[in-house]
Amino acid sequence: MTPHNRTRRLERLLVPPRTLTLLAALILLWLIPETARADRKIFAYTYPYGTLPQGGLELEHYLDATFDEVDDPGTDDVEESLLRPSWTHQMEIEIGLTDRLDLGFYNVARQKAFESFEYRGVKLRTRYRFGEEGDFLLDPAVYLEAAYFGDEIELEQRTILAKRFGAVEASLNLKFEQEFKLKADKTEFELLFLPSFGLGYHVSEHVALAGEYLGRMKVEHGEIDYFAHYLGPVVSVASRSFWWTIGVHPELNAVQARPDVLARSVFALMF
Repeated sequence: MTPHNRTRRLERLLVPPRTLTLLAALILLWLIPETARADRKIFAYTYPYGTLPQGGLELEHYLDATFDEVDDPGTDDVEESLLRPSWTHQMEIEIGLTDRLDLGFYNVARQKAFESFEYRGVKLRTRYRFGEEGDFLLDPAVYLEAAYFGDEIELEQRTILAKRFGAVEASLNLKFEQEFKLKADKTEFELLFLPSFGLGYHVSEHVALAGEYLGRMKVEHGEIDYFAHYLGPVVSVASRSFWWTIGVHPELNAVQARPDVLARSVFALMF
């Protein structure tokens, strides 16, 4: 093969510069976040003010891990360890019904420490935001949810108050939850108050860092049974077609009935 033929063959194997430029432009376009379409959450547990616009669609996966001292029932010795978390998976399909109202449907499964994986049930939720961002001193929204787990029914009401100051984002959630545990001979009722607050900073369009507080107060027979407090860091990354948020929250006060550490990953694909 002559040197000229070898050169022409090599040119055919190489990607033309214009094609490389086009590929680079497409990759860059994919990496640019499309915030107008996305219901991006930069906090792990605290919901933001924004909703999906009409016709918007997201697929979200929630992975929750609770770390607590758990004994292996398969052994005679007491082997309490934080290295065996309990896992909960929630797969949500979220759609924008209007520019201010969205709807989400969940399938829920879990695996407790030293137990087998099991399907739990379904959840349905809706969220509505009032006005447009900046119309009020704090941007308000409301959130309602119902869950059915076979032996348990849960109802949730949440008020969302949020504000964005340039690259700084803050959100406060006041969440109430009623749990009805369906026993063979009776129905047990639990009332929970679960406030949360997140304060975050958008380092760039792709990265946000935050701190988040979680509270969990159980009321039983008209009295407070416990009030657990959690605080931890959150990291969120985003592109044009997905966002991913991870938070780890250690317990601030030692409440025996609650896990020592809560962790959550939320991964969303936007369509």
